[in-house]
Amino acid sequence: MSLKVHYLNGGSCRHLLAAVDGRSFRFVRFHAVFLAIEHPDLGWILCDTGYGDSFFKATRRFPDRLYRWATPVTLRGTAASALRAIGVCPENVRHIVITHFHADHVGGLHEFPSAQLHYHEEALSPLQACTAFAQTKAAFLPDLVPADCGERSRVVPHDAFKTRSGFPFRVCDLFGDGSITLVELPGHAPGQVGLEFETVAGKILYCADAFWRSTQVRERVNLPRPVRALQWNPTAYQQTLEALRDLEQQGSHRLIACHDDATQQYVTT
Repeated sequence: MSLKVHYLNGGSCRHLLAAVDGRSFRFVRFHAVFLAIEHPDLGWILCDTGYGDSFFKATRRFPDRLYRWATPVTLRGTAASALRAIGVCPENVRHIVITHFHADHVGGLHEFPSAQLHYHEEALSPLQACTAFAQTKAAFLPDLVPADCGERSRVVPHDAFKTRSGFPFRVCDLFGDGSITLVELPGHAPGQVGLEFETVAGKILYCADAFWRSTQVRERVNLPRPVRALQWNPTAYQQTLEALRDLEQQGSHRLIACHDDATQQYVTT
């Protein structure tokens, strides 16, 4: 099933590129791209929401404010306004797939109060169990999780993911029709998933934050040790990255990541 996908601007943060390669000490923009997917039967489905309109309110207090200081954020609009710019009514969004619960991926959840939320069963509870400082370190802002999250969530159990011959990650057919496949991409955040889907341009694997820049995959650039240590599971992160490098060599998928500069060429607003 071929899907129509829009790549939307969900804001950006300013950070040293050295966080990726350990040597480029200049500030760059890390864009937070989220996806709007048009499904022939289910209508519009979002994958993440970018920073959304709640980020600044959620980072007013200490220690959450440390997040804002460490990665200064710029917004050009809300997640809902990005949809309106491509002619999509936000009220028509009925499903949101959450790749992981970092603030730059879930900041706009409050803008879609009628949407069902889909995420891995290990994505949220480990973060909620952390201390306030540990949550900030893990880029998790509890105020960005809607109060009714539990009531309108479809939590995808770990056991729903299965191995697939010739593919390095466990997968789950999200809607049971082969249109969108969730792909376990462990390491960066608890329960992180990517999305596999087909477009007219071929098969896409949206990798969320399994890597930040394509140089990590294509040129085998590894994160500096201090940055790698900040990943939820540094060992799993590196294993996931190595598997993505092998997948890139196979040429079966186009690998796209949320914050990669290359992804910006697809952004429509």
